[in-house]
Amino acid sequence: MALISPILDNRTYQELRDELVRLIPVHSRTWTNHNEGDAGITLIELFASLGESLLYRFNQIPDTTRVEFLRLLGVQPRPARPAHVLLSASTDEPAGIQVLRDSEAMAGALPFQTEDEVYVWPVDALGAGKFLTVGGGADIRADALERVGLPASGAAFYRTVLTPKDPMAADAVPIDVSAQLDRSLWVALMAPPTIAVSVMARRTLFLGIAFDEELDPPPLIEKLTPDETEVFRSGALIGDPPATLWQLWTGPTAVGVTPFVTLPVLGDTTHGMVTTGVVKLELPAHVGRLAELGDGLTNSPPPVDDEEVREQIFAWLRVTRPDRPNIGDAIHKVRWVGANCVSAVQSRTPPPELLGSGTGDADQRFPLTHAPVLADTVQLQVEEADGWTDWEEVDNFARSTVDDRHFVVAHDGAVAFGAARVPQIGERIRVLSYRYGGGKAGNLAPGSVSAFPAAPSVTVTNPLPAVGGADAVNLAEALDAIPGEVHRRDRAVVAEDYRALALEVTGVSRAEVLPLFHPDTPAVKAAGVTSVVVLPDSDQRNPDAPMPDLGLLRRVARYLDVRRPVTSELYVIPPEYVRVAVSVGVQVREGYQVDAVRRWVEQILQQFLSAVPPGGPDAAGWPLGRAIRAAELEAVAVQVEGVEFAVGTRLATVDPSVTEREAALLQPWQLPELTTVTVVSGDPTEPGIPIGAPPPELVPVPLPPEVC
Repeated sequence: MALISPILDNRTYQELRDELVRLIPVHSRTWTNHNEGDAGITLIELFASLGESLLYRFNQIPDTTRVEFLRLLGVQPRPARPAHVLLSASTDEPAGIQVLRDSEAMAGALPFQTEDEVYVWPVDALGAGKFLTVGGGADIRADALERVGLPASGAAFYRTVLTPKDPMAADAVPIDVSAQLDRSLWVALMAPPTIAVSVMARRTLFLGIAFDEELDPPPLIEKLTPDETEVFRSGALIGDPPATLWQLWTGPTAVGVTPFVTLPVLGDTTHGMVTTGVVKLELPAHVGRLAELGDGLTNSPPPVDDEEVREQIFAWLRVTRPDRPNIGDAIHKVRWVGANCVSAVQSRTPPPELLGSGTGDADQRFPLTHAPVLADTVQLQVEEADGWTDWEEVDNFARSTVDDRHFVVAHDGAVAFGAARVPQIGERIRVLSYRYGGGKAGNLAPGSVSAFPAAPSVTVTNPLPAVGGADAVNLAEALDAIPGEVHRRDRAVVAEDYRALALEVTGVSRAEVLPLFHPDTPAVKAAGVTSVVVLPDSDQRNPDAPMPDLGLLRRVARYLDVRRPVTSELYVIPPEYVRVAVSVGVQVREGYQVDAVRRWVEQILQQFLSAVPPGGPDAAGWPLGRAIRAAELEAVAVQVEGVEFAVGTRLATVDPSVTEREAALLQPWQLPELTTVTVVSGDPTEPGIPIGAPPPELVPVPLPPEVC
């Protein structure tokens, strides 16, 4: 049951004024002028206004008490979370421009701060791969062999594929590196011929790589192989992938001579070519334009047909996994590659603040100027006997001792000290830096970031949307979460613990738990195994049947893995959808517009069969494994205002053929996906065929004249 905040006195300004005016005859019978122009009425209105303000503050006392209860219980309401974005910069300056860490990039009036420095060079990058093909006629293959002077035996033919310039375009096709002939990603470094690339020698290249982590095609539990099931095990989702090797191609060489120079990796936020991020590479002592681009054979970059692009290529990089891992460990789909990239977070850094002096008491609190404060960003020092000393930010004081210099940052933006070790009397406290910001406002579309105020000669944009921003929970939500927080204590033991903890991950709209469920053997109960089904809060590709990407599954697995029992096994899996089509025939009441009633019935059926809240029979999404019955859908349709009665309901599964049935039975891990809902006045039509669907377009083909 939700906790309702009591209103101790809910009288408004007008009610207070009217009550005071009604009391005038009781205390002063000679005062008969109660019009607004009277001076006494003016005083009454003044006191009514002051009284309303006092009552408002008086009514906040219960909320303040509840906040104190939360603090005593150690329950921290979820703070605002900032959005993260990948920025790509460019410049025309031949020597490049350095953009420092914490530099602001503006998306209108909304600031983003860089999480690392980046040196912007007048160069660009383009990903390429060697896609194995079996097409092409014999003449084309013979011509290809003749160009490179090789016999037909032992030859494998490929076509060059390039990463799209706009990763969000509807026709953008990523490069599946695991399906390439050499299972490598080639990166072309490009610059106009007038640019002297030699200035980049021994300098750092900031390479941004965006991955397509969509599950395409969506996995079917009963058809998964053991290797495919292993991908969804928590240890595999969050484990370190095999090492990657970055190399610079040095040009054609003699037989037996390796044409590569290994490049040191100075930083890698892609976590080994797994997720979208930035790779920092140290270039060698000599960087120059290639005399020739090679023949495209083994240990040679793929040829590029676009002459304009080919003329700008001055170097080729190659990244691969040297241990030749299995398909699950290979580098997967790359949707975009760019140079001069840096990650940014939606936040601001204020100037240093002097918070005050210690008192020696326990539970000292000092408010910061700005809120909400981002976690793990506060750098705090206390002036002790030996000078300014760093203190460490922690989540709570559960493990703090008298030897630990710990502090926490409260949800309201205040710095709090515990009882074990605190600033003593007269010890000054200062904050060197912290970040504040966050919220859904930071979730912006591609191209929203457009300026680096500190570097006017640098052009910046975000090729991908900014994601991850979330507003802080309000007090009512925090109070409702108290029983679960006290019960769980940040541990996942029973099914409800897993579900509630998974919902704390940004981007999760629904989580369901399948105890004793192993994806490899779904029909057999597996002791010690727990599977968590995750649904995202949005899916632009298929909003009616949202499917999480690997990035979201990794975040959930990382959050749950450290909280589960050591002896248990955890799988984080996507939902499996069963495609269904519904056709309903209704009789519309007299006086109601037929088309309007049809649309209302369609909407209520779509919401009733929706997998995400607030859809479903109980506004929590369609339950896992619950059968879909035509009779139940008919009962839902007749509840719409304007429906006299239901003529009939027809239900079918689409897989891919349309099979009509009275009920669609789902497995315990399955959810419905409504592909087509058709509502007509009268008898229902065949399910799966939309109203007014045009017949297939015929191609006119002329017949030749008849010749006797």
